[in-house]
Amino acid sequence: MTTPANLWGDAWGPRLHMNQVLTRRRARRMSRRFADVGIGIPAARLQAIAAGAPVASDELVDVHFALVATEITRQQRLAKLQQMRRRAIRGLLLAGLVLVALNLLLCMACLFISLTLHGSPF
Repeated sequence: MTTPANLWGDAWGPRLHMNQVLTRRRARRMSRRFADVGIGIPAARLQAIAAGAPVASDELVDVHFALVATEITRQQRLAKLQQMRRRAIRGLLLAGLVLVALNLLLCMACLFISLTLHGSPF
């Protein structure tokens, strides 16, 4: 059974609208991402599907699965990146606070030394 491709035109996500053409570069990138999640669909076939070629129902399921799986992996990658950013910011804050504390100790040592040098001997 074949289904027209325009029934799931919204499934391409926010980056590809129905009035846009799936370029060769975007199709290759999409095909590579689909292959990363275990779905091997050639870029030329993805372009044909986006252009409105008839789609078999199992192929439609594969494309939907690949779209969902790539979005999940993208979200996981972004979450990991945000976590790394938070750790980096936390580390920079800690390093800054250590520098401030060392500066305070150094200033207190200089003040103590200057007070002892200028004091009276008795």
